[in-house]
Amino acid sequence: MAPLSMISLLARQQSEVSSQIRAQWAEPSDIMSLLMLVGADVVKGALAQQTGGSDWLPPPVVFSFGWVSYSFSAILAAIGNKTFLPAPELPALVLSTEWGYHRVNSSWVISRLLRDFEEFWMPAEVKARLVQMMAEAGGRRRRRVGLCVSVFEASPDKQAGVPDRDLLWYSGYAVAALQLAVAAIPWALYGAWEEFAVTAFGTALAFLTASLPHWTQERWSCSRDSRKTFVLTRGNGAQHAVVIIGAGRGLDLEDLATSSEGLPGKTGTPIMYSGLAVLWCILLITVCGIENLTWFLLAVGTIGMIHTIIVAGAPRQPGLFGIHLRYRDVFAQPKVMKTLQELEMAYPGCGRSMIKTFFPGDLHEEEKLWWQAAKKREDTVKKGEKESVLGDITTSKLEDSSGSSILSCSSAL
Repeated sequence: MAPLSMISLLARQQSEVSSQIRAQWAEPSDIMSLLMLVGADVVKGALAQQTGGSDWLPPPVVFSFGWVSYSFSAILAAIGNKTFLPAPELPALVLSTEWGYHRVNSSWVISRLLRDFEEFWMPAEVKARLVQMMAEAGGRRRRRVGLCVSVFEASPDKQAGVPDRDLLWYSGYAVAALQLAVAAIPWALYGAWEEFAVTAFGTALAFLTASLPHWTQERWSCSRDSRKTFVLTRGNGAQHAVVIIGAGRGLDLEDLATSSEGLPGKTGTPIMYSGLAVLWCILLITVCGIENLTWFLLAVGTIGMIHTIIVAGAPRQPGLFGIHLRYRDVFAQPKVMKTLQELEMAYPGCGRSMIKTFFPGDLHEEEKLWWQAAKKREDTVKKGEKESVLGDITTSKLEDSSGSSILSCSSAL
């Protein structure tokens, strides 16, 4: 009897397990509530990509998994370091050609500029010169040769700190509409409106979080209308360096590189995020209470997560980060020193600012002499520009004084 009892018990257990698996796959309510707690980093990356700007439209960051856990991590950021953008994804330096100093970058925006440059927004002229330089170097190295310096200037046609919008940005509205349409299916077929209500409430909370003003403040927490010239590079051994000339209309990238340190936070931000966290918890409890037709909610969350992942990792043009650039020139040689010398001849101070980064050791005697002569030439150019500016100011003052004297004479007459 004992063996028969054991067999009967095992059979009942297998039947119960099978019925539990079938029930879980029929109505996966538990897994839906668990998925709401994972993926906070993906949500943070999507918020970093889509937020910022002064549009009247809310930034379209869609409802997906991970929002509940993100809301609590955002409270910690609001109370702590006041930094909501992700950390830089790769090491980078921002060099000032005016003083020759370099700063280690802590800005996510600058990190994304460098990350996407080679694969996405590199101008065709730079690509052609890079291929030519590789051919000149021969087949000794295939991945990296010499140094390629691309020169840009701030665009005069667009305002710095005001981002462009691309198709990926607007796609958030289409995806949100698709999610609402999927959630409306059980309402239309079975009269179950709970899925639609949860989706609409989650979408409203996501859009509200993305519309908070601190995103714009943190993205462009730097001076505007800068006349400085900056060099962005990953450091010694990098294939590329990007020179950006402010020209009196660009962002101060040197300031932006360290803007996350001591970023002033608004007193209302922790309160707002605390309120949002409470609302997200209410949404999570509501999702846990839904036991029927949960596949529709799972489909809504999956659609949102796929879009969120794509948005968080997608390469973007600099204009979408409010940095509008116009291409000017490229310098590339198989020898790094040769590239820097050519750059220095065309743009005094640019090549010299990178010497310590790419050549931290001692230079050869002839190289020292060359750079000493270049420094004298740079000082002469700066002195000439300063005298030209002073001359213009003096001339304008003389014209004003002569004009005023003529007016006084005419009034006397």
